[in-house]
Amino acid sequence: MSFTYEETDAYLIKVFSGCDYVYVDDDTLVVFKFPSFEIKQRARVVYQKSFSSAVSQGMLPVAELEALVEKRNIITVADKFNVKKLQDQLEAQEILLAKTTRVKANQDRIKSTIRRLKHEVREIEIKKSSKMMLSAETKAEEDKTLFLCTRCTYREDGETLFWPTYPDALKETRLEFKDKILLSFIRFYSGLPVSIIRELARISLWRIRYINSMKTSDPLFGVPTSEYTSDQLNLVYWSNYYQNIYEMMPEDRPSDLVIADDDALDAYMKTFYEERNRKDSRRKHNSSRSGKLSAFDSEEVIVTRSHELYEDISYDKPRESQKIKDRVDLKKRTRRG
Repeated sequence: MSFTYEETDAYLIKVFSGCDYVYVDDDTLVVFKFPSFEIKQRARVVYQKSFSSAVSQGMLPVAELEALVEKRNIITVADKFNVKKLQDQLEAQEILLAKTTRVKANQDRIKSTIRRLKHEVREIEIKKSSKMMLSAETKAEEDKTLFLCTRCTYREDGETLFWPTYPDALKETRLEFKDKILLSFIRFYSGLPVSIIRELARISLWRIRYINSMKTSDPLFGVPTSEYTSDQLNLVYWSNYYQNIYEMMPEDRPSDLVIADDDALDAYMKTFYEERNRKDSRRKHNSSRSGKLSAFDSEEVIVTRSHELYEDISYDKPRESQKIKDRVDLKKRTRRG
């Protein structure tokens, strides 16, 4: 994926503005804005009320529905075995992808295998997830999303709510029209795809702003971090992620080709951190077994009394020095005799 300047600028404007303009049909332009904390808090009340109502009407909560799915053996033992097998294969392919950093044809083949394995896992898991759509939580989440939509959808002027009140939206008779607005709002509220956000985070046009903001403490989007939209949060997260990679030691940092490939980079970094954790564990284990240090474990050690390790070092007695001391002790004992 590679954006033109115009595409990059358009995406950044969308992220910075925190709103979106959408034509629901040929004549109706609506404006979506990100909900305030007060609206989110009110939406939680809608969720709780809807959940209680759904349970009282006989809909099962997720926990009970999962138990019922398990009892009826909707996901069979064979399905579970296949999922475990596919996940093991998937992990092996991701490790292979992390180690294949030079030949693009090999990377494409491995990524194709990863996509196939993920699809096969989803095909099995959808047996369960489709049943979860009937839970009381799902019904409550739908009502909560509809409430957010009605409180965040404005007319073309950007100041007047499309539906003055939530009950007005519930009374809307143009059901297909309302569903179009709801679907468009869900896309807006969910944010840009991660692949687009990650591409933006790597582009110089954005990175200049991000790095300058980090150095000067200038607000990135002109608002407090508590008011960031989902797109703004995601862009800052991935910008920090890539900045850490760019600052890695040359021998550890992946190549530019790997950095530009989301799947390859994720596989590379997963393997990198797993290997580093193993090295840290071995280092801690060896350190715990070594006990006190010896001054003669190295060829040359100079430790003064002011050094923090002075008290922890057990000093070996040189053999020649011990022999002299033994002779002196023997002479003293002979004289006494």
